[in-house]
Amino acid sequence: MDQSDRFFDFACRLLARRDYFTEELRQKIIAKGATEEESAAAIEKLNRFNYLDDTKVLRKYVSEIISKGKGINYLKQKLYEKGCSSLLYSLDLTEFYPFGEEVEAAKKALAKLGKCEEEKLVPKLVSRGFSLPAALDAVKKRKR
Repeated sequence: MDQSDRFFDFACRLLARRDYFTEELRQKIIAKGATEEESAAAIEKLNRFNYLDDTKVLRKYVSEIISKGKGINYLKQKLYEKGCSSLLYSLDLTEFYPFGEEVEAAKKALAKLGKCEEEKLVPKLVSRGFSLPAALDAVKKRKR
């Protein structure tokens, strides 16, 4: 087994456990000792077999973030931390996490906050990664 096959097998073992963004997987392959060329070859082979799909992974990831009661800014931060900042520019994240869904998630987060001073609600939502417009809208809808 040559090196490129070894890194491809390593990537397949990782993907068998959970989904990864392409860039996240590339970083893991390089951390395993691959050169840029070897990691590119492994990623290319994974793409040929349709083992990588950043759009599908992003949809799952957004679902997890919504269930945690976090907003779109939290999503952006996590993508950046994972080394997937290129997704921030190449995809319209509001397609995956629409404003209406963010407002609904913010309203659920408000419900979990319980008793809280009115003027602290928006900052608390923003600190949980909600956009300011979504936080304001959720607090406004809560008053009704």
